[in-house]
Amino acid sequence: FYRLYLVGVISMAFAIVTPFQSGEAVKVELLKKVGALDRIPGYGIFMTERILDLIIVLLMALICLLFGVVKYLDRWTMFAAVALILICITVFFLIIRRTSPGNAVGRFFQPFNQCVKNGRVLTIVVSLTIASWFIIILGWYASLRSIAISINFPEMVALTTITTLISILSLIPGALGISEVSISSFLVYFQQDIPLAQTGALIIRLYGVMALILGFIHLLPFWKLIRAGKQMPANVD
Repeated sequence: FYRLYLVGVISMAFAIVTPFQSGEAVKVELLKKVGALDRIPGYGIFMTERILDLIIVLLMALICLLFGVVKYLDRWTMFAAVALILICITVFFLIIRRTSPGNAVGRFFQPFNQCVKNGRVLTIVVSLTIASWFIIILGWYASLRSIAISINFPEMVALTTITTLISILSLIPGALGISEVSISSFLVYFQQDIPLAQTGALIIRLYGVMALILGFIHLLPFWKLIRAGKQMPANVD
């Protein structure tokens, strides 16, 4: 567990500073280095995690929009957007499930197929993904409360998920500038004063920097484990 914890924290730091949070893929290489898994299935597992993570955060953002937490779009446009997204997700699932496990694509997406076909595993993965997002939301909430910004929980969910999607889609490393503008704009939309909203955006950036520093600090004990030649068991429950 300790080694998995180190890998998770380090990969989170790389995700913060890379476009599309792609730096989190470093966890596959780190796990391979300690003998936990091979590269191909590792990237398949990582892709499964990313796909489900994106689906969850997208659905959370859409729910906020549908229930009027953020009224940027009219209801019919939102219903059309939700329907289109659900259709795309369904088509993707069907294509992947019909892909032969004998070819390279099938082997790559084998972890995804195994996850989707196993109801118990899928439930656990989705539940953990939702829980992780709520932890992130609570972190943002605590950060904003520290400077006397008070918004309700649905607004906090909308702020976190939608601005995260904007940051990811910007393809700018660390979403530098994009994140601050989107967060401050949402806070102003939620009737916060402009100076306070801008301060809130900076606080969230500082929160991310702290996570970044924490991740890189964990590189030291991780490399000590590598140099010590300790291997992680091949099968980790």
